[in-house]
Amino acid sequence: MSYFYLFLQLISAILVAPLFDGIARKLRAKYQSRIGPSIFQTYRDLYKLLKRGRTKSHSTSFIYQIAPYLMFATTAAMFCALPITYESYSIFARFSDIFVIIYLGALFRFTFIISGFDTANPFAGVGSSREATIGFYSEAVAICCLIVVMLGAGSSNIPLIAAIIRDGNYGYFVPSYAIASTAFLWVMYVETGRKPYDLAEAEQELQEGVLGEYCGKDLAIIDVALMLKQFSMLGFFLILFEPWHFNNPILSLLLFLAEIGFLYVFAIFIDNFGPRFTMGKWMKLTMLFPLSIASIALMLYIIGV
Repeated sequence: MSYFYLFLQLISAILVAPLFDGIARKLRAKYQSRIGPSIFQTYRDLYKLLKRGRTKSHSTSFIYQIAPYLMFATTAAMFCALPITYESYSIFARFSDIFVIIYLGALFRFTFIISGFDTANPFAGVGSSREATIGFYSEAVAICCLIVVMLGAGSSNIPLIAAIIRDGNYGYFVPSYAIASTAFLWVMYVETGRKPYDLAEAEQELQEGVLGEYCGKDLAIIDVALMLKQFSMLGFFLILFEPWHFNNPILSLLLFLAEIGFLYVFAIFIDNFGPRFTMGKWMKLTMLFPLSIASIALMLYIIGV
């Protein structure tokens, strides 16, 4: 049954993620006084892409061809490593580790970046450089927060950490943990690609420039992989800092999807009412601030607070 629940966990995310993306697009349009597409538009877009064939530039190598599948496999493994439908005694618990999530996330970002450089498209190269810059800042914040959680709980095993927090032996009553949660929430927002980190006024040239040469089935696979990455990052935050859980795996999965849906809506609200900056300005104003918060959380843990 463990394999069944793990399969159900992954399939439910793949099926529900386009719906949440469609709801986000609809809400964004409503906030901007537009009608917007149907909430099922993302399904239609993926269906149209899957019907098309593969093309590639003459300047690409094998990296371009395997990158979509590698990105999908990486995000699928990342999502399966989250203990949503299986307990700590499950055979999968040994693989549900913070370091596994970190390395899989780094592999995804690395693959995403080199796939853009491999096309020899100048816009893709700039977009890849921008993705690397964002990763340089966000991953530093995430690591500081995760160090606080791992040292405070005494383990890097995610099911064990979640159980310790649910039992009340560790949690928000510890100042360093509470402060780390706020900085890690910022990392989650950055990884979902919302404003000001999306640069919507130059979306095709910079943010999506990495995917400028992809089309058809390859682009559909990458789109699903990006949505799975969003689910994984949101789930990573929820399990470490809001580890609500039911003994019934199905109920746990439904609760998780409801929480993800809430965070999607919350992110869209910030997306439409928050300011937009140039890249250099938002690095100074928004990235250094959470890095300072994460550093404070780490220092508080070191001094025993």
